[in-house]
Amino acid sequence: MDGDGEILYDGSLAIHDARIVDVGPADRIAERYTGSEVLNARGKAVLPGLINAHHHFLQTFLKGSRDDLPFADWIDQVSSPFISMAVSDFLAGQPDLQCQAARLGCAEALLSGITCVLNMEWATPPELIDVYAEMGLRVIHTLSMSDVDQWGNAGMLLPVDATLELAEDLIPRCGSVPEERISFRYGPACENSVSADLLQEVRDRATRHGVGIHMHVAESRLSWDNIHARHGTTPVQYLHDLGLLGPDLLAAHCIWLSDEDVEILARTGTGVSYSPECHMKVALGIAPIVELLEAGVPVALGIDSSAVNDNMDLFEATRVGAMLQKIETMDPAVLPAAQALEMATIGGARALGMDSDIGSLEPGKRADVVLVDLSGIHLRPINNILNNLVYCASAPADVSDVIVGGEVLVRDHQLCRFEAGEVAAEAERFLCRRLTSAGMRLPRFYDSVNETCGNPWD
Repeated sequence: MDGDGEILYDGSLAIHDARIVDVGPADRIAERYTGSEVLNARGKAVLPGLINAHHHFLQTFLKGSRDDLPFADWIDQVSSPFISMAVSDFLAGQPDLQCQAARLGCAEALLSGITCVLNMEWATPPELIDVYAEMGLRVIHTLSMSDVDQWGNAGMLLPVDATLELAEDLIPRCGSVPEERISFRYGPACENSVSADLLQEVRDRATRHGVGIHMHVAESRLSWDNIHARHGTTPVQYLHDLGLLGPDLLAAHCIWLSDEDVEILARTGTGVSYSPECHMKVALGIAPIVELLEAGVPVALGIDSSAVNDNMDLFEATRVGAMLQKIETMDPAVLPAAQALEMATIGGARALGMDSDIGSLEPGKRADVVLVDLSGIHLRPINNILNNLVYCASAPADVSDVIVGGEVLVRDHQLCRFEAGEVAAEAERFLCRRLTSAGMRLPRFYDSVNETCGNPWD
């Protein structure tokens, strides 16, 4: 599929110095270029790299840990304790919890065809940027911040001065990674857990540094009720009144929206990240994606995290996201496969303000490319390639090769820089030791993978 959305059934592309230099019929590309390496994509679909526009790598360690909880209980019992542990480790100068979780998450992302991810985390040690660089993924690193103890757990809050100082350190650290593969965003947690003063400080700093903002917006009925009770307005209107919205802000979720909210998001050029499987699992509601798209709001697709999904299959997310909108509107024609897949590619790039660089296979763009093996029985016969990808494909099973910035990072379902089993085993050994040191009860699984659990930082 090229930059115009045209499907080339006998196509090829040429890559040089991390960028795509040509896309077209295979015979023409072969006549023009002699490659130092040629990937045979016969029997495969060649797509732009998939973009996960909302994620929390730390929660990779929570995969399958607790299900069937109301949202507030999930925050209290699942998310909040782990965030508090991350903040405590940061203050103790121990980066391994974040780094091990991110390394495992990056490996899963790459093997699922994700070439770009927005990772939103609290109290992130600078060493985390090195992990991204080692794994090779394109990452928008977002530093979460909060100064209101909304959930009654003060351990989640890193002092504001320390958070803003950390952001000042992370901005150049992200920018120092070659090929602009890592970028930075400020991440005020949500409209309820960040004061108006801090939100305006974030806006001022983001504008001054020329970086973006990412935050949870209108995620739950609880969030909407709190803002309405305190300010007499909606979360979107509240943020607009503070001057926060704009093309450099990506709003995650945006479930509880009025018609006026949709109009404000469209008018300000604010992007939205849609995480349908998360919305379903913790029963947050159904985001009005059809209305947002019709209004011209750029919409990206997000996984959210392994604690509320629990995989990183963006083909599954496109499928679920499309079907959820069909049942919400009772119209099977809305969000067809091509438009759903667009949210995971060029639509995600637009919402992130990165569409001049990634999201489609066009000359001049960065060479973020995935190859999808079409030989699986679950994909055959292929009557419509886009429909089959959205409604039949499994990213972890079918993505065979992944290229980021012109570098092959996954070849024939195997990571090129690391061995996936070793990454997982190392992460599990660390987590076993860390949870034991915190006095937490371990799942029975760890009896079989770890003989001993000692100091987590040995």
